[in-house]
Amino acid sequence: MNANEFLIRYGLDFNVSKVPVHTYNVLYPDDYNETRFFATVNDDTGKALGMVKSRYTVLQNNVLLDSILNKLEPDSYDLSQSTCGTFNGGQKIYFFIKLNKEIDMNIGDNTDDMSIYLYALSSHDGSQRLVYGVSTKMHSCANMFATLMADKDNNFVVKHTKHINDVNDKMINSLIDRNIAGIKNLFTIMSKHEPSEQFINSIKDIVAKTEGKKKIVQSVKDKLYDLNMSIEHEMLSKGKTFYGLFNGLTHYLTHKHCDYTNWSDKYELLTGNTNSYTKTAMQLIVKELRSLNALG
Repeated sequence: MNANEFLIRYGLDFNVSKVPVHTYNVLYPDDYNETRFFATVNDDTGKALGMVKSRYTVLQNNVLLDSILNKLEPDSYDLSQSTCGTFNGGQKIYFFIKLNKEIDMNIGDNTDDMSIYLYALSSHDGSQRLVYGVSTKMHSCANMFATLMADKDNNFVVKHTKHINDVNDKMINSLIDRNIAGIKNLFTIMSKHEPSEQFINSIKDIVAKTEGKKKIVQSVKDKLYDLNMSIEHEMLSKGKTFYGLFNGLTHYLTHKHCDYTNWSDKYELLTGNTNSYTKTAMQLIVKELRSLNALG
């Protein structure tokens, strides 16, 4: 699959224009004046995406994709296993580029393989620069996207400029290598320590809050049931550890949480509750491991 076919498959084969904003009086058609403001517009749908400044440079989706792929070795990724898409008609766009790298986790007698993705998040409404990072998609559907997205040390931000392809590719490669090493180290530590029942309940409470509530509504009870099933399953297969617990949470968020939200799973992962829940859970796990002197 080439880059153009990739964009067509996932609906990113549209162009965006930057047009002047005018005032228009419906009662007086001749009252039509140009302003100093500009708007970005999806050329296919005619939808206005956002207000931008005059210095804002529109970068088409194919340019953004090329700027990503040009920083990777030709045989280091697989577009046929990658994905991309939009939110809100193209206001925000995302890419998950499957890298031909994996992390092998040895959990007791079991092996857990993690696929590695280079992600890129950008926008056409002026709200988001091009951000690179690395995420894992595990066979059990665990995903570190939210955690890494929030970690400024492990992200690489590029301004929207005409020279976006001139950015040093070595920075991207070092980002990938650093994140892969960090993920494996953190997950290895997590797989060697067992959380208390109290801590497990604190993770559950992130999604299905019951602590201190006198009355629990049925929707929360349903969430808690599904979450319990996911955690029990993952901790049985991956061990009664922080690693198994985290996999249980992400298994629920990937497979069950869509029953309790109107948003798509990818939107939830990037900006919705899934993002927030994952980030909060990982922060709590890291804090707990430090209190146990398991992390420096």
